[in-house]
Amino acid sequence: MRSEVLHTRVLWLIMLVGFVMRVAYALEQPTLVQFSGATGGDSSGYLVNGAGFFSGQEHGRIRGLPFYISNIKTAPLYIIFVGIFQPLLPDHETIIAIRFFQCLASIATVYVAGRLAFTIAGDARAGVIAAALMAFHPAFVTEPANIATETLYIFFVALGLWLYVEYVAGPVADPQAHRLSGAMTLAAAAFGLATLTRGVAALFPLVIALHLICLGRRRLLRRWRRHCLLLLAVYLAIVSSWTLYNLLNWNRLIIVSDQLMPALWRGAESRDGSPALNDELLLEGVDVDRPADCVVDCKFEHATETYINKISAIISADFAGFIRLRVGELAYSILQPYGAAPFGDISVVEAARQWAAADRSLGGLLQVLRIEGFAIKLAFWLFHSIGLGFGLLGMFWSRRRWITAAPLAGFAFYTVGVHSLLLALPRYLFPVELVWLAFAGISSASLYERWRSGDNSEE
Repeated sequence: MRSEVLHTRVLWLIMLVGFVMRVAYALEQPTLVQFSGATGGDSSGYLVNGAGFFSGQEHGRIRGLPFYISNIKTAPLYIIFVGIFQPLLPDHETIIAIRFFQCLASIATVYVAGRLAFTIAGDARAGVIAAALMAFHPAFVTEPANIATETLYIFFVALGLWLYVEYVAGPVADPQAHRLSGAMTLAAAAFGLATLTRGVAALFPLVIALHLICLGRRRLLRRWRRHCLLLLAVYLAIVSSWTLYNLLNWNRLIIVSDQLMPALWRGAESRDGSPALNDELLLEGVDVDRPADCVVDCKFEHATETYINKISAIISADFAGFIRLRVGELAYSILQPYGAAPFGDISVVEAARQWAAADRSLGGLLQVLRIEGFAIKLAFWLFHSIGLGFGLLGMFWSRRRWITAAPLAGFAFYTVGVHSLLLALPRYLFPVELVWLAFAGISSASLYERWRSGDNSEE
């Protein structure tokens, strides 16, 4: 009992320190630049469409940027989230409020990651270590300051996984039917909100459904068919709300997002880059009237057919090259830590590689150490490498508890599998860091126990 109380207190201390770190970093970042698009990301697009969504107008301009509510391309939830604040607050305070709520979501994810590790391992130390890795991971500290979907998406995915793993699939799941149904309903709703935040999660509930079938076949869950139908029904009800909104208001059929074909095309096209360049490549050789201000996802007749023709031409011309591109892009996105780019323009890894290959002098090493942002970039690499290495080890050591660990591991395999075809970037693979760190907590606790007991045998 005393040990449990101690672990709980340590967990809350970790969460408090992690929250302070997130807020402190967020408060240091500029605010108004997010509206201008000068950051080079998607923040201005989210903000202008968010403001437009609550403007009562179908289309128009805000701060000189256009919005088209009747033709929103991406999943809508983040646009709605950032739009809620804009009619109520000035621009500066809007960004502060968005970042504050994202800090809350991020630190809640820390708690959830700890609970996932604890439930799978049955060891409170695993939960505390996983929570600490999440709380102090530089990418998770800095990400809530970005006007981007990552923080909310990871929160909803983690919430759904925790509710499902702990209350449905876990070793101490409540056998009472009404509580299982409640947990399943909340988990399905969380997965639905995750999909409405980022459409790439659209098919993940099918992975959970397969897991429910396994539970039923192993006689670990009564009425598994009922729970499976409940999962899919609630999930579809949440996700279809956006489809119904578009049908009723704009007579437009869309399921979550219409970015599937663009992402497939960019995954096949080796020359893709900026929106302007992508637009040139996409419309190259296509006989269409090009609209003004056209970008890669511009609306033109037979757009889907154009994407399919482009992808088919690329694959048929050089299938081996397509495979090399997908493997290389995916491997880079998994191995490269996300979030370090803003802390200096020079690659620490590339500079270190050049030093090891050609210099190897003390003076050259000191030059590497003096690279702008060296310390923080090193921290990104350390946390990412520890998470990936120890996470894979923890996943392997959890194989005897696979029925509980499978949903969490399944999210990693699902995400990697989806991006083996879709465009892969470190940002898109960043949500898998949740999985690596949770399993890293499990392996770290197991290694500590083995060291303490002097047992080097396999668990």
